[in-house]
Amino acid sequence: MPNNDTLTTVDVDLQPQAMQAARRYVNVFAVTLIMQAKTIAMSRRAKHVLPAHIDEALAVLNKLARRSWLNEFAVIIGSLFFGVFLQGFVSNLQAGNTLLIASYTVIGFVGIFMAFWGLRG
Repeated sequence: MPNNDTLTTVDVDLQPQAMQAARRYVNVFAVTLIMQAKTIAMSRRAKHVLPAHIDEALAVLNKLARRSWLNEFAVIIGSLFFGVFLQGFVSNLQAGNTLLIASYTVIGFVGIFMAFWGLRG
């Protein structure tokens, strides 16, 4: 928690609308943090939300905020590859083309790997 000395060094007044917007964001974040902490506590079968649950919930929310565009891109491209695999594998399985079946299988594995890599991030 920042001390009051930090707030006095930045001497700029807030408009009432800015203060209302800041309170709205703080309230939304607080509700999200508490709900995440309650979910963690419930999954651990705890009777109460402990400070450790709040800390862990904050870490979870920070991790979600850090998801990069690269992770999102990997999920999208991986899902695309997996969709191509499904369509191509089934159609070539019926045709009996072994080389294309193997190629689509490789594309499917690459797609699954990319999607899971993007989701883990």
